Amino acid sequence: MRAPDLALRHNLRLRENQIFLILAVLIGILSGLAAVLFTLAIKRTTYELFGIAPSAARYILVPTLVSFVAGFLLKNYFPEARGSGVPQTEAAYHLQDGYVPGRVAFGKFVTGVMCIGCGHSMGREGPSVQIAAGMASTIARWFRLSPARARSLVPVASAAALAGAFNTPVAAVLFALEEIIGDMNAPLIGSAVLASVSAVIVERSILGNSPIFHVPQYKLVSPAELIAYVLLGVVGGGVSLAFSKGLLRLRELCLKLPARTRLIQPAAGGLIIGVILIFVPQVLGVGYEFVNQALNGGLLLKTMLVLCAVKLAATIISYASGNAGGIFSPSLYLGAMAGGAVGMLVHKVALFPAADPGAYALVGMGAVFAGIIRAPMTSVFMIFELTQDYQVFVPLMVANMISFAISRQFQPTPLYRALLEQDHVHLPGAAARAATPSRRAREVMTSDFTMISPKASMASAADAVSATTAKCFLVGDDGTVEGLITREKIEQEMQANKKDAPVHDFVISEYGHVHPDHSLEVVIDRLGQSPGLLPVVSRSDSQHVVGVITPQSLAHFVQKNWGSH
Repeated sequence: MRAPDLALRHNLRLRENQIFLILAVLIGILSGLAAVLFTLAIKRTTYELFGIAPSAARYILVPTLVSFVAGFLLKNYFPEARGSGVPQTEAAYHLQDGYVPGRVAFGKFVTGVMCIGCGHSMGREGPSVQIAAGMASTIARWFRLSPARARSLVPVASAAALAGAFNTPVAAVLFALEEIIGDMNAPLIGSAVLASVSAVIVERSILGNSPIFHVPQYKLVSPAELIAYVLLGVVGGGVSLAFSKGLLRLRELCLKLPARTRLIQPAAGGLIIGVILIFVPQVLGVGYEFVNQALNGGLLLKTMLVLCAVKLAATIISYASGNAGGIFSPSLYLGAMAGGAVGMLVHKVALFPAADPGAYALVGMGAVFAGIIRAPMTSVFMIFELTQDYQVFVPLMVANMISFAISRQFQPTPLYRALLEQDHVHLPGAAARAATPSRRAREVMTSDFTMISPKASMASAADAVSATTAKCFLVGDDGTVEGLITREKIEQEMQANKKDAPVHDFVISEYGHVHPDHSLEVVIDRLGQSPGLLPVVSRSDSQHVVGVITPQSLAHFVQKNWGSH
């Protein structure tokens, strides 16, 4: 290539990088503004709906009716806005080149304000991330950025949103790297820092420089006190497990209900929350004022235990019933209450000097966050930014790592990823992201396959497969697979005179599959364990078949690529 061409390409690349950094600052400003407006709108909505001293009737009616309206919007107009927003943002980054429709950002803002403002026990940070990602994606389309650049703006916007919502810029950047990207060495750190700082400047200009939590000065009174923080790590891991498993189980049950119930599920959740609020109004909404009380020793042991248990149940109900809101804030609330309770117990029974219960509440916030969110580095630096005290590092890391290890041992799939998998969305693993195998499943698969309707009779199935020599077939409709059925099974049932029985009665519902980006090694391993057919399904919908792999298609691929060697 000639020297002038090289110089031109270098200048164009430099100009593109400069534009990207300018966009990072712009997105930081807009994300910070959106996060602040989202926070203020929730506070105002809560005040307008409940007033100063709400009656029992208002506690019942407000969450039920507002959730019904929100459920109508979520079902008919903004289905992607249910839940936290962080898993959906991860999916957009990894599977859709950062594409988030603009209506999703608008829908998340509206339904998030409604759901959290009407009393649901959910957080505002997760929704802020999805709102910012939607804004960044829209800006990328306006400027006609390349798919790679548009994708890169998603974690940048996520960092800015979290910084604007929580006032912790360093932790926000780490969250974007650790959770959204899944790579602490990602090259976007400079852009994320610019956006995060811009968002914090906006947030502090509007709301002032006062921190969200008023944290007492931390002090490790005695080295023996680390034993108590080990105990706190165990408790944090237990609370994390109870929350994660409870949420996934109840949400699974709700998803199995008929599709028509999606309209009323949020209202049903709102009704239950309304009943809870009559007896324990302290779990209403985000609840950071009670976290502050726990941090400063303003709550009794019994109160903290009750609030921890009720907040856990209320958040599970709010989220699983399909409302819009996050789990970031509830995890900090649970950690503060669990940690404060441990601190009070330590003061009562310990044989060594111990810090105030507020210190344990602070470390508990980090421990439960690390166990639920599975972002331990974010957790450490988040608490450090709140305290600005290096003495908190050692006990915090002890409690965090123990909680993280317990949670990972008994709940191997992180919560955000497990929520996506319940929606049939599978993100690529670390190995798939880190390496680019020379051959992938998409190169081996074939789109020539037979799909049998589950409603068809066995006689119809026998007719459909008679013209082929395949040994196994997909069962499903319109590209959506429900399972597999073998030729041998069809022949057996025909001989048993069950020709009028539906295919659905004989389907293999547990079957292996691969995604188009899986390596050839994975394909060979899973094909060997299959009944002769391996579906290739989309990562964004694991029930949508894009092709199949059979021993014949694999043999053809091998012959084509290596047969002459």
